[in-house]
Amino acid sequence: YNPDQWQHAPEILERDIELMKQAGVTSASIGIFAWTSLEPKEDHYEFAWLDAVMDRFAKEGMYVFLATPSGSKPMWLSEKYPEVRRVNKDGIRDASGWRHNHCLSSPIYRKKTRAINAQLAQRYKNHPALALWHVGNEYSGECHCELCRSAFQDWLKKRYKTLDALNSAWWSSFWNHTFTNWGQIQTTDASIDALQLDWLRFINDQHLSFMLNEMVPLRERTPDVPCMTNFMGTHEGTNYWQWAEHLDIIANDLYPMPADCADSWRYSIQSDFIHSLMRGMSGGKPWMLLECSPSSVNWGKINKLKRPNAHRQEVLQAVANGANTIHYFQWRKGRGGFEKYHGAVVDHEGSNQSRVFQDCAAIGRELNQLSAVYGADCPQAEVAMLYDWESRWALNASQGPKVLAGGGPFKGDLYTKLCFDHYEALTCCGINVDQVSTKSEFSAYKVLILPALYLVTQEMADRIYQFTQGGGQVVATCLTGYVDLSNCCWLGGFPGAGLAELFGIWNEELDNLDDEERVKVMGQFSGFARDIAERIHLRGAKSIAQAGSEFYAGHPLITEHKCEVGHAFYLAARFESAVLVDFYQSLATRFDLSCTLDADLPLGVVFRRRESADKKYGFLFNYTQETHSIDLKEHSFLDFAVSSNCTGKLELKPYETRVLQI
Repeated sequence: YNPDQWQHAPEILERDIELMKQAGVTSASIGIFAWTSLEPKEDHYEFAWLDAVMDRFAKEGMYVFLATPSGSKPMWLSEKYPEVRRVNKDGIRDASGWRHNHCLSSPIYRKKTRAINAQLAQRYKNHPALALWHVGNEYSGECHCELCRSAFQDWLKKRYKTLDALNSAWWSSFWNHTFTNWGQIQTTDASIDALQLDWLRFINDQHLSFMLNEMVPLRERTPDVPCMTNFMGTHEGTNYWQWAEHLDIIANDLYPMPADCADSWRYSIQSDFIHSLMRGMSGGKPWMLLECSPSSVNWGKINKLKRPNAHRQEVLQAVANGANTIHYFQWRKGRGGFEKYHGAVVDHEGSNQSRVFQDCAAIGRELNQLSAVYGADCPQAEVAMLYDWESRWALNASQGPKVLAGGGPFKGDLYTKLCFDHYEALTCCGINVDQVSTKSEFSAYKVLILPALYLVTQEMADRIYQFTQGGGQVVATCLTGYVDLSNCCWLGGFPGAGLAELFGIWNEELDNLDDEERVKVMGQFSGFARDIAERIHLRGAKSIAQAGSEFYAGHPLITEHKCEVGHAFYLAARFESAVLVDFYQSLATRFDLSCTLDADLPLGVVFRRRESADKKYGFLFNYTQETHSIDLKEHSFLDFAVSSNCTGKLELKPYETRVLQI
């Protein structure tokens, strides 16, 4: 909500409150890009407009998520202190303007953000409308100025202690890149993949350090007010597992682009994947969907309207995956600026008569009726999937493995696409999945899935081995166990760090396939592999599926190795969906994995649960553009929408969602 843009129109601000009450709004994020409205000139603060908004919210029993305004620099600050503006890889400093483009290392910008944050915390620390702090906004990007270069060199000194240790870790003698002075190290050099990996670590740490610097005055003055910032799903440059450790509440922005095509159900499952990632970071606590669009966006290549039922479905997806708060970008469309045509609850027309407003108001009423669900948790799954930013960074910094072209509503690379593939297959099998990190405790799970765990430490390899020794089943995919912490290849054969012995294989070669190429898969599972296939040899494992084409026809592509108590499976290619679904269905049967719903669900129809001590709730989603009839068999559910029991056949229209009490 951007009341700072409407100070000249008090009648619109008052109308906003009326419309919010009609729509069922209970809270709003305020002040995200309002720095100049709060501090129009250096050290001169004006809070009257924000006082009025805070007081009005409190009067109506609504809450404010008060933002720190660091996401966009005031023009007076940017022009007076050029060092706060970023420098690109070519050494060119940004002009003033845009957003999310401050220097991460600038002492001046850090000082100024703490100053405005201290003013906000001091003024509103006891205000009844203040519910939590919205710290910054969508931290992202990088800066290559001399301040950041110097900070990077200092970061490297702390990490490696000596140049000899750095040169050894970076294998810098290749192409004669041995460093003899810390000052020689640049911020970017694509020929040194270890430098590229460490640069990504440094940028992540700088963003995190910047956020923690912003939080200092907030923690000092309002220790009981929670702090959060808005994540961006699988955004490449930020390792959110590390960020989650410092935040009180996990919040995420998600903008699934309307597709309305035969494969659109796949995109919905990718949204589920991202929601489950947030659920994993929250440690089981409720999390927030902090930004989504109630209609179209304005920054896509083609900005389609959402089809009937699609937006409600997106909201309930988040709720089904543990979200207890839903916010939009944005409440009211602005008259000008970059996002004046971005979807909003209130259109330029300004009334409650628009289709979008009425949809949002209906969702508000429904969410109020579902208040009992918010006390229910998502049950712990029996299957854990490890999502690892460090493996993703190391793989993307390495030259050789195939680079995938972008596609779908979420930006992805080979690493993330492999994660999506396996999550989709498990979802199609009705198997719930928890997302975990390399630091997570995963011993309680029946199955641990490692999609392209490209970077593996000896410590992590030992934990995976111990998991199988405890009776767990581990599934690793292609590109697992190639490099160590410095992106240097393990010696002795892949997968390294002892994982070759665990999986009973030797991965000799990687074949990168053209986009249209397919490798036939035969054996216990049949279908096709695409993009990449490894040529592996059995060293104790048995082959349960083999290549049926190419010069390595007959070579194993899926293997199984008995490890005293547990089993280790290796999938040596990127497989198409049919192979993965059959594989995970066989694991579900063999290891007695629970299904989310005992019913035959068509492709693209998904069931999720939330459970409390005495009640269970189900969410039945039709992610497809077709009507489906679901046979509930002997099940009987209470449908919240009609307050009646559902038995027998249940019809789901395109993009329809049913909320059920089990």
